Order: sequence, then C-alpha cells, then structure tokens
Amino acid sequence: MGIGEAQGKIIVFGEHFVVHGAPAIAGGISSKVTVEVEKSDKNRIITEHKVVEKMSLAGIERVLAVMGIHERYGVHLRGDLRTYGGLGSSAAFCVAMVHAFADEKKIHLTKEEVNKYAYEGEKAFHGNPSGIDNTIATHGGVILFERGKEKNKFELLELYKPLDFVVTFTGKYSETAKMVERVKKFKEQDEKEFTQLMDEYTDIATHGRHAIERGKIEDIGKLMNANQSLLSELGVSDETNDEINKIALEVGAIGAKLTGGGGGGCCIALTKDQEQASKIAEMFKKKGLDSFTTQIEKRH
Repeated sequence: MGIGEAQGKIIVFGEHFVVHGAPAIAGGISSKVTVEVEKSDKNRIITEHKVVEKMSLAGIERVLAVMGIHERYGVHLRGDLRTYGGLGSSAAFCVAMVHAFADEKKIHLTKEEVNKYAYEGEKAFHGNPSGIDNTIATHGGVILFERGKEKNKFELLELYKPLDFVVTFTGKYSETAKMVERVKKFKEQDEKEFTQLMDEYTDIATHGRHAIERGKIEDIGKLMNANQSLLSELGVSDETNDEINKIALEVGAIGAKLTGGGGGGCCIALTKDQEQASKIAEMFKKKGLDSFTTQIEKRH
C-alpha cells in the first residue's frame, strides 16, 4: 500500500489570453487530493467524488506504464478538492498517484520526475495539456506560465505572503473548448479590438506579478477585477459568473473573477483574511451554491 497527496490550482490572471501568447499566473491552493493505492486483480478507481471512470482508468494505466510498474492497483481518491470547474483536479490526482506508487514501491523521485510522470497521466484527461496544472500540483506556490510554439515556459514566483480565497461553483459546468472557440472567433472578427484587450491584459499580468511578489493585496484585487472586465468583453463570462462576482464584491471581497474557461465553472474571490473568506463562503452556501475557502500558500 502507498499514499500520496497533491494540491489543486486556481488561475489568478490570464485565462484565454494565455492561449494567444500572453503570460498567465496561477497558484497552488491548500485544497488537496489524497490517493491511496493497493495491489488488486485489476486497475480500478474507488472514490465518492464525481469522476469519469474511463478517463481515470486511462490515467492510472498511463502513470503505471511510464513508471515501469506492471502490477494492477485499486486506486482510492479522497480529499477536499472538488473535481469540477477548472481547479486542476485531474493533475492533482496524477501527481498524488505518482507519489503513492513511489511510496508503495519505496522509490525516491525528484520533483522533475514526479512532474514528468504526472504529465503523462494528464494526457488521458486532456489530450495535449499545457503542463501548468501538473507543474503547480508538483511544486506548489505561484507560477507564471507562457505558452510557446515549441516549448512552454514556466517560472516559479516568490509569494510574499499567503493569499485567502473563496471558490464558488456556479452550478454550471464550463465547456472550456467552446469558450476557447468563442475567443478565437472574437479575434478573427475584430483583430484590432482583440490586440487592444491583449495589451491591456499583458499590463495587468506585469503589475499582477509585482503585486504578488510584494504582498500588495489591494492591488491584486483591483487587477483581478480589471482582468474580469476583459474576460466579460471577450464574451466568456456569463450571467452566473457575473452575478457571483458582483455579490462577492458587494459583501467585501477585494477582487473577484472567474477562474478557468468561463461560461460557468468557478469564480474566485480574494479576501483580506481567512475569517472574511469563511463568512463569504457561508453566505454563498445559504444561497444554495457550493462554496469553500482555500489559500495560495508559500512553497515549502
């Protein structure tokens, strides 16, 4: 038997713009998955979370293959990380699984090896993943990510102090591919307008990085709000995203925006501390929405 864990992620700045070459900034969150593995007569996924069994089994098989393990396993998935809305749950599952198999086999792996094996597992879920989710699940902290034509660029940023967030699920599953296509059409129809929005966003990313590295929480919140306005202009923030963000700001959140593909999915709200985050999450729960507090932590 072996056990492993890994964290999920939120995108603080840059969804959609990152597809077209701008930098995105994402953070590992304190919400985690735990994976326990035990030898079995066949590979199986055992969990109370909502998962796509076929993809999960394919992920298990890919990780076993790339790690050179030939036995079969029952894989138990637990933890407080939701498996919806762009929170990096499949990557966290793969990273935790690599740790669990390494624990079971008493193998020592470097972080680079963990990341490499988990990325192979991610392919079962996303075909050609960017690599940002498994990198964050492996390293934690905050990452600046840029998509390259031949190779993607990752940079681990220094987080001045932990950041407290509320994550709220709109109740509507996001179709990321559909939203990506919508942005592509926007660009094709009005190249000039899209270029202007890209320029505005790139400025947000630059200032966002500095605010994160210096612990300027008010600035991070303002820049999140500015990023959300650009996402609205792109047409990827729907009425559920808009409503949740509006309510969060009205009750005192410092910044609020969608995270991930948009068109539903999850929204994040930055708060001044954990106490405020808990109050806002409870308020959303009373409205019947799944809402929870989490934190971007400093890397260990």
